[in-house]
Amino acid sequence: MIYGVLVGVILRYGIHIPSDINNVTLSCPMQTSPATLLVNLSGKFYEYTLKGEISFHELNNVQDNEMLRKVTFDPEVFFNILLPPIIFYAGYSLKRRHFFRNLGSILAYAFLGTAISCFMIGSIMYGCVALMKVMGQLGGDFYFTDCLFFGAIASATDPVTVLAIFHELQVDVELYALLFGESVLNDAVAIVLCSSIIAYQPAGDNSHTFDVTAMFKSIGIFLGIFSGSFAMGAATGVVTALISFVCPSETLFLFPSEEVRSSGSRKNRQSQEVCPGKEFRILDWFCQ
Repeated sequence: MIYGVLVGVILRYGIHIPSDINNVTLSCPMQTSPATLLVNLSGKFYEYTLKGEISFHELNNVQDNEMLRKVTFDPEVFFNILLPPIIFYAGYSLKRRHFFRNLGSILAYAFLGTAISCFMIGSIMYGCVALMKVMGQLGGDFYFTDCLFFGAIASATDPVTVLAIFHELQVDVELYALLFGESVLNDAVAIVLCSSIIAYQPAGDNSHTFDVTAMFKSIGIFLGIFSGSFAMGAATGVVTALISFVCPSETLFLFPSEEVRSSGSRKNRQSQEVCPGKEFRILDWFCQ
């Protein structure tokens, strides 16, 4: 957090972006603002996306908005670079026997529990927003899809502190496996939920009305992405297991920790053959 604050201060006050705004006024008779604008300059096309309407007094803050866009974190970097090692480490370090023994309960908690939590948080938030509008404490538009999007983000919880306390207290292994397995899978479920909520596009001019067709389309996207990702991950695991089973010695170089563990187990067997007596326990420990 301190590192992020320091980097933010340096970017905000240490880097000066010169103003290069050119005012060009063109009259275009249009009733509504286009979502995308294509500009043709000498045969080169440039695409501009509408961010929203601004007032005349906010024109001086356009340069600050440019700085904000430059320092905004790209979600594709998180999804494609940072998130896969985190999920790989979580899956590699879990206890497989307890995980697969409780796979049905873990999937129920991760799949149904995260979806129910998303809708509960979104509904409560939408009710609070509606109450604030009635009381006159909130202006502007705030839709139910926005509340569901926030609910999907808030449902992806990682109980790191609770797991650490469970580990120190030596709680039941089944309870630890349930909580840890749910925390591993709910991130993927929350990401798919966010994608489904973004893909909700009702027919007509008003994109925030309730549409049964768009709702079932979002549910289909959710089930399709989740099932496809689950099948792809399972197929990759099965293929890797088959390759490792056929040629285990050739694949050990890919996993140095397994190679060291295998070497240590061989030394352990050799030491037990050489020094089987109790008086050589120190030597046996050293051989391990």
